[in-house]
Amino acid sequence: MFPTLQSDTLAEIRALACDLESHLKKHPKANETPFDQRRLALYQKHLGRALPPPPQPLACIGDSHTMFFAGAENLKFLRYRRSGLLRPHWINRGLDLLPCFRVFHLGPATAWKAGDEGSSTRAKEKLDIILKKDLRPGTTVILCFGEIDCRVHMPRAVLGGRSIDQAAKDTAVKFCRFAQLMAAKGMKPVVWGPAQIVPEDESLGPTTFPFVGPWELRRDVTVAYTAQLREQCSLAGIPMVSILGLYEDISQKTPSDFFIDGAHLSQRVMPLALAELHRAGLL
Repeated sequence: MFPTLQSDTLAEIRALACDLESHLKKHPKANETPFDQRRLALYQKHLGRALPPPPQPLACIGDSHTMFFAGAENLKFLRYRRSGLLRPHWINRGLDLLPCFRVFHLGPATAWKAGDEGSSTRAKEKLDIILKKDLRPGTTVILCFGEIDCRVHMPRAVLGGRSIDQAAKDTAVKFCRFAQLMAAKGMKPVVWGPAQIVPEDESLGPTTFPFVGPWELRRDVTVAYTAQLREQCSLAGIPMVSILGLYEDISQKTPSDFFIDGAHLSQRVMPLALAELHRAGLL
């Protein structure tokens, strides 16, 4: 178990988030800010040592759980670019409190549909815009998808008669193809395994977050999916990082303190995430 964020760290996260939000609302395309020294200091504090961030930040792309990498202790989406003319779909950016990450939110996209054209979230079309306008070839891209699949779609498939392992494998295989497509486009994809999003009090979660089946089923689906992701990524030569089981006891529901709203991870887990990314040679 990890201690709560120190009061001075939490205060700085909140203050820095407020300052960055004010600045980025005026300069939504900005990569550098007047607060970069404070961003670096927060990164080093989480890391526990004075190590500089990589010269090119890791791009983080995916659903709302991507906002964990934006570094704030709440969800703050800033409209960044639009996709479509008659019916626009927005790409959001995060506040990016930590200089090692640059966050792009594509909406409630699933791992299953992330690489499909014409999905309800238009994730593929949004991603194409980001690749064209924001990312240079060779950029390391953390792909953060799968929580919705583990919470809704795979449990529904299991309740419909499929085995947990087969549902997990089908999704992992398809998502890994998407990661390989990213590699073919010149990016360096990294798959982020969805953490177990089963807080001890699920009533605290956002009302817009439906779930299917008992929590034990969703936990078992998440564990199986993580294992299948790891296997498929290994076969494809794509790095995969997961903190599942490293911050919680997966035999029981996770303490609500690890979440900011009953669904999304708190920054108290960020030091662990940074350590795992460093261990994988990605930072």
